[in-house]
Amino acid sequence: MIPSAPVVRLAVRLLGVVPAAPVHWLARLIGALAFGLARGRRAVLLENQRHIAPDASPAAQRRQARRTMCNLLDAAVDLFHLPTMQPAEIEQLIGIEGREHLDAALALGKGVVVATAHLGPYEFGGAWLALAGYPVHAMVEDIDPETNAAMALYRKATGMKLISRSGGLRAAIRVLRDREILLLVADRVVGRGSEGLAVPFGDGVRAVPTGPAALALATGAPIVTGHIARNRGRGPRYLVRLEAPISATPTGDTSRDRDALTGQVAQRLAAAVQAHPDQWFVFQPEWIRLDTPSRD
Repeated sequence: MIPSAPVVRLAVRLLGVVPAAPVHWLARLIGALAFGLARGRRAVLLENQRHIAPDASPAAQRRQARRTMCNLLDAAVDLFHLPTMQPAEIEQLIGIEGREHLDAALALGKGVVVATAHLGPYEFGGAWLALAGYPVHAMVEDIDPETNAAMALYRKATGMKLISRSGGLRAAIRVLRDREILLLVADRVVGRGSEGLAVPFGDGVRAVPTGPAALALATGAPIVTGHIARNRGRGPRYLVRLEAPISATPTGDTSRDRDALTGQVAQRLAAAVQAHPDQWFVFQPEWIRLDTPSRD
């Protein structure tokens, strides 16, 4: 559930005066309590774990599902703090690997589609790119005016430009033709009328958007997959990882090319999710149940 704009503004003000450490502790405690009380969300998180961590024991899957809820609220504390952070603070909070892949993709002169997942505080990935001087435009979901305003408070804090998903196709193409970066979340289909493709994802099947591939094919822009997750080692709290560009090679069959490219993107994002199963913030029951053939 996304908090309203007044709640976000209040949280931003409080985090400007309250030390972060106790707030993070409280956020994780609330996350653990929410996991125990929110039966519907808990069921979705457990099903997610069965597909993205199929080799883990049921007990381990449950622990990872609980940590997902805790990590979500823990990351929210940092996101609410984002509008009041100085650039130097953000640079200390976020590290990056694979920047050379993005630079190589931009050097092709066709713009870049950056495809990411609902993994970790993914808003921070765009924030880092914007602060580093990259021209970043994020396509965002239209929910309702109040929620959109709440999300925009921290999305715009670092210079990211926003494109509405509804009616944003022309704007998205213009971004790429201007040789800039279009940031898309590509691990689940959102919004009415959005096209999705059922693909293997971990040990299950999910529908993922075909939009990133369609835009890449229409403009010639390469796709750079990337994600952000909590850093388990020393250094910054979060680490952005960017992968080598995927460049489409059209065959003349647009639908087939789009689906093949979509599958490549999904495979990379699924691998990232499986590497960080307790940081995938998806709370919608969207796994596709395949019919099992009957045995005569």
